[in-house]
Amino acid sequence: MRALICQAFGPPEDLQLGELPAPTPAKGEVLIDVAAAGVSFADTLMIRDMHQNKHALPFAAGMEVAGRVTALGEGVDGLSVGDRVVALVYDGGYAEQAVAPALETFRIPDGMDYATAAAMCGAYLTSHGALVWQGAVQPGETVLVLGAAGGVGLAAVEVAKALGATVIAAASSAEKLAVAASHGADHCINYSEADLRAEALALTGGNGVNVVYDPVAGDLYEPSFRSLDWGGRYLTIGYAGGAIPKIPANQLLVKNRAALGFALFYYRKRRPDLLAKSAAQLMDWYSTGKIRPLIAERYSLADGPKALRRIMDRQAAGRLVLDIAEA
Repeated sequence: MRALICQAFGPPEDLQLGELPAPTPAKGEVLIDVAAAGVSFADTLMIRDMHQNKHALPFAAGMEVAGRVTALGEGVDGLSVGDRVVALVYDGGYAEQAVAPALETFRIPDGMDYATAAAMCGAYLTSHGALVWQGAVQPGETVLVLGAAGGVGLAAVEVAKALGATVIAAASSAEKLAVAASHGADHCINYSEADLRAEALALTGGNGVNVVYDPVAGDLYEPSFRSLDWGGRYLTIGYAGGAIPKIPANQLLVKNRAALGFALFYYRKRRPDLLAKSAAQLMDWYSTGKIRPLIAERYSLADGPKALRRIMDRQAAGRLVLDIAEA
């Protein structure tokens, strides 16, 4: 089968279009003819051997795929050959076929195309899981989303709105904020021009926000964390901005705040039942128009390195998708 292959760990430009053996589903797995694959920041880490999901070389990257089930491994219940699905995989997404755990494979609604399903998968599961299972966002609360036009950031804007929260979107340009506003953000802060904490406090009457959703960190950690109200929750999602925060315990103590991490990778291993609940909720929200995944750019399999470079350079607003085959 055709695949975009990582022969040696390094930058996206080192990936090569070639062939890998077609996979066979093991016990508890399904085989999927891949129509589309999502491109994420995690994929850029994987090809550089910087992700907790480790691989022996050579391999095809890609951890979220959409397509049609073509074979079932032993013991698979609840899925059938021919089902239209989206799935999380541990690698192999950038290829014509992929195997996925049946517990992490979800049917998609009739009105959802494969590219949209691939765009929605990892980013929206991450944002929903973080905001619901960790952040416990309640209707009427205020959520500050950093990197609000990126893949997981824009998903967080939509998920927080669907949960009934007031959303403050923070991003580095007016163009990115316009995207966040078009997807439901109530307020916007351009943190390349304005004081993030001062703006967040002004928008909340001096009280601060209830939840910070932070996939960026770096220089944005401190002003965002200090924007939390009493009892606020800081959700650390990733470190696209570079430096990993060192959170002082005394700042948790005096304001009764909480710092909570969310990594989809470990929820997959430990709580697939919760991910199934998240997926069901997201599919329902899509069917009723509450969420509208934005596909910013689509690439061929051969142009996958260009898509990964766009993600690494933080140039994309919305999700990037590889169109691989009809399924």
